[in-house]
Amino acid sequence: MPKIIAIIIELAIFACALWLLFFLSTFLHEIGHALGYMIATGNRHWHIRVGWGKRLLNTKMLTVNLLPFDGFFTPLEKNRIDTTAKLIVILSGGPAVSLILVIGLLLLEFGGISFQSEVIAPSAAEFFVRTALFINFFILVLSAIPTHYFIGEIKGLETDGLQIINAIRSHRSKPQGKVEEISENTSEDNR
Repeated sequence: MPKIIAIIIELAIFACALWLLFFLSTFLHEIGHALGYMIATGNRHWHIRVGWGKRLLNTKMLTVNLLPFDGFFTPLEKNRIDTTAKLIVILSGGPAVSLILVIGLLLLEFGGISFQSEVIAPSAAEFFVRTALFINFFILVLSAIPTHYFIGEIKGLETDGLQIINAIRSHRSKPQGKVEEISENTSEDNR
């Protein structure tokens, strides 16, 4: 009986750790968009939603849902995104953070760093680094490919890459100056 309880506890810890990896990867990607927004506009009024399903946390700036497999950045003052350059900075922030995470995790994975801990077994630490690397690489690739999302609450919306391409195309077809109208889809990031 104690072995069964130990296995159940280990599985619960494993599931929680995986949830945390997905949440942190998605959250950090969305924070990249928020940083881009703050750099481009100087404004700190935004909201991030991580995941879908049952709501676990809801604050002024963050909503966390049970299934952390997508994210959404919403600037609360969309009128501040008044140029194509600002829009591109905001849209590029998420993939830039995901790229930094992938590079950092690659350095951990292949940099010869050994995992020594009395709490976490080296093989478990290596597994979680590899899993975090896979998750962040997937987020990076999925957000950069110019297409539409195919799952979750963001299904059908444009990826960051497609939004950037569309912003550049619309900028080229318009006279120089302010962006006249930003659609709901381009002002809200969908990982």
